[in-house]
Amino acid sequence: MGKNTSLKKAIMILKRLSKEPYEMSALDLSNELGLNRSTIHRILNSLIEEELVFQNSLSRRYSLGPIAYSIGMGYLNNNNNIDQIKNILEELAKDSQQSIGYAKLVGEKIMNVIEIEGYQVVKIGYKPGNFYPINCGVYGKTIMAFFKPYSRLEEIVCSYDFSERGPNTIMNPDDLLKEYEEIRQKGYATSDGEVGKGIMGIGAPVRDLSGKVVGCLGVAYIKEALNEDETKKLKQQIIESANKVSQLIL
Repeated sequence: MGKNTSLKKAIMILKRLSKEPYEMSALDLSNELGLNRSTIHRILNSLIEEELVFQNSLSRRYSLGPIAYSIGMGYLNNNNNIDQIKNILEELAKDSQQSIGYAKLVGEKIMNVIEIEGYQVVKIGYKPGNFYPINCGVYGKTIMAFFKPYSRLEEIVCSYDFSERGPNTIMNPDDLLKEYEEIRQKGYATSDGEVGKGIMGIGAPVRDLSGKVVGCLGVAYIKEALNEDETKKLKQQIIESANKVSQLIL
């Protein structure tokens, strides 16, 4: 029982360090997780020995260590043909000069797998391993629009903790379900000011061999940067690239 409890506490610490801020003191961890400092220090020392956690010698703060990173990369690399998928995104990013990303469904959450932001001054800031919201932005909306069974989707939406990211963030369950319906009808998603003022997005579903939507290929760009014809061209590029990625998903 004691070992199991210690394991759960260690997992709590690792999960917390996987989110911003990525470097925390033992006191911060103790206060936020509700664990006493002696327990925190004991577990951190064990995690440091296994290189799952690293302590900065100057700040004395803790962050995820190289083995934790290796485990995470092992998960990402276990995705089907991840290198080929990345090549498709890099080619599209270079051609469009926009920020391109790929997210996938993990259980009932939307996880960032690839993000290419080298062609824009303004960065969205998501990193591989981060989770996207389901009520704003094209990644979460595109994937969740096709989530099955629908009865479970309604439960997820109705119990979701809505948080506002931009002036047009969807903040109502009924509005979000209606948005999902429109996405299913169109076959792609758009975002305008949902994750930030002036930030636009276009997302297209990625499907596996059975036709199930398992991911989303999306683009984020500045609203004033593209005219109507350029936006139409970009939308077509996103859909075509998503179809290419779908051919790689088993």
